[in-house]
Amino acid sequence: MSASPLISIVVPSYNQGSYLEQTLLSILAQAHPSLELIVMDGGSSDQSVDIIRRYEGRLAYWQSQADGGQAAAIKAGFERSHGQILGWLNSDDVYLPGALQAVAERFAAEPGALALSGGAYFIDTEGRPTRFGRLGFTLGVAATYDRLRYYDSDGVYQPATFYRREAYEACGGVDPSFQFSMDRDLLTRIAKQGRIARLPRFLAGARVHPDTKTLNLRAVCLAENERIMRAQGAFEAPRWRQRLRYWRHALPNLWRKAGCLFLQKAGSLPMARAHYEPGAPS
Repeated sequence: MSASPLISIVVPSYNQGSYLEQTLLSILAQAHPSLELIVMDGGSSDQSVDIIRRYEGRLAYWQSQADGGQAAAIKAGFERSHGQILGWLNSDDVYLPGALQAVAERFAAEPGALALSGGAYFIDTEGRPTRFGRLGFTLGVAATYDRLRYYDSDGVYQPATFYRREAYEACGGVDPSFQFSMDRDLLTRIAKQGRIARLPRFLAGARVHPDTKTLNLRAVCLAENERIMRAQGAFEAPRWRQRLRYWRHALPNLWRKAGCLFLQKAGSLPMARAHYEPGAPS
């Protein structure tokens, strides 16, 4: 892989005008010299299109039309892309400074890695670090196929996850039939092919707000996670073996969370919004 591989970022969006500009600025402000940005808007009725037009000269492609949902939009965006490294950023999340260059350097240093799982933390509507659920952030996980199918994707935050194009295409890409867990499904199929490396550095802020899917599609999430486990044969093993493999990954994850809580209490998480104020030069 070259020193400056083309990184393609797809932004799926629908009526997220309150956050979209900050999301785009966080991508366009990246120091990485070879970037392809594609925005797939699902036909928003708010100010989203006006925001997109403001930056269209720096976009490789954008559209605003009915698209079949988030997963279908991501898949269509990747089909239009040309990058060696792929990632998607939801239109209410942000990248932190230097994220994409760090990703490129890690892939270069890890030629056998098919994907990277980096660090990220939850942010509120103002970009402040916030605790959501049991923990507010991750420093990435070198997730294995068994971990993803028997345990969970806990600790693997989608905004800080990136894929090599060849691995993405070899497993068939994003499955557009998913509403919520398309990231776990994709990463599980990639992990079945080979290794996922960890990048223990903060790359992204994942926003939590009243309209986020994380809060509103919990039942869908659980059903889709069961679907992934079933498709990957997790339920074919005897029950005792399923539980053994679950705890094999759950116990180390508890240790990871303890370390994350220590760092969180130390106040090491910056306010994301301070980096990308809408309207600021980029």
